[in-house]
Amino acid sequence: MEYRVINILQTRELKVKFTKSEESILDFIEENFEKIPEYSVIKLCEEAYASQATVNRVCKKLGFKGFSELKYSIEQDLQKMKNSKNSSINNTFFYIENINFQDLKPIVEILKKNRKVLIYGLGASEITALYFQRQLLYLGFQAIVVTEEKMIEKFHDFILFIISSSGETLRVKHVAKSFKDKGKVVISITKAGSSLHELSDCAFTHNISIDKLDAISREQQLHMIIMINELINKSRIG
Repeated sequence: MEYRVINILQTRELKVKFTKSEESILDFIEENFEKIPEYSVIKLCEEAYASQATVNRVCKKLGFKGFSELKYSIEQDLQKMKNSKNSSINNTFFYIENINFQDLKPIVEILKKNRKVLIYGLGASEITALYFQRQLLYLGFQAIVVTEEKMIEKFHDFILFIISSSGETLRVKHVAKSFKDKGKVVISITKAGSSLHELSDCAFTHNISIDKLDAISREQQLHMIIMINELINKSRIG
């Protein structure tokens, strides 16, 4: 997203040179960026201790005809910034609203009874698995990230925690079934109603339609990180 004014003020990457008095006006505008659209040129001069001629030179050096055009561009920047912030907030709320937090209690109880945990995740979920491992280690768990089924076979007294946003990856389903067939406990963070959900003894689930997302969005792990953080917090104080 392109901003016409705020980026210039923050980087000061300009071909023209500014005097010290002009630089002080730039500093004032940057520090009071959200208020500037409400200012008149007279008020700006009074509060920035500058002359109107100096303000006009600054506006022209920034590429504007005058202060009115500068204010208009600042208003546009502020609107873009607001829209971008709202978009990020709405995106996060969307994920939160589609997480089934009621699933947490039984998983926390299992984790507290079985403090030896194997964590399995593929692709982007492997990064989340490493994050989960670090958090569990801080809580004193024996937590090991495994990436191959042969590794999993070597641990006999561990529970398996699988992280898979879709819950439909063939390798993930195979690992879950194989572990379950040995009579061992499988916990997961995955999509509600997925194959992995059905194979798990206990699952912390979300309702996000992964198959409807584009390739980049499918790889994103924001909802999984939110779920991991909530699980860790409950394990710590629950």
